[in-house]
Amino acid sequence: MVVRVSEQIAKNNARFREANERIRAKADAYAVDMERIPFLCECPTPGCVEILPLTPAEYSGVRSNPRHYMTAVGHEAAEAPVGQVVERLDGYVVVEK
Repeated sequence: MVVRVSEQIAKNNARFREANERIRAKADAYAVDMERIPFLCECPTPGCVEILPLTPAEYSGVRSNPRHYMTAVGHEAAEAPVGQVVERLDGYVVVEK
């Protein structure tokens, strides 16, 4: 059962990460001059639609470790089977898997 849950979490995380990488690429391509870019919460909940407004530097900080994912505050409990909180920041939580 834990393996199946872990697999689903990994699939959902990957889906959200891919979407966020596309958001970042579009912001870069269009040279969007925004203080904060609206990224998607990367929690494993399939229906999550929380937006995390991060600066490009904040997003790069999360991405600097491939095992780190960002979730909305309060969504970290869904990560419990495979991840643990490594940092709590203003408006989001970084989870390591």
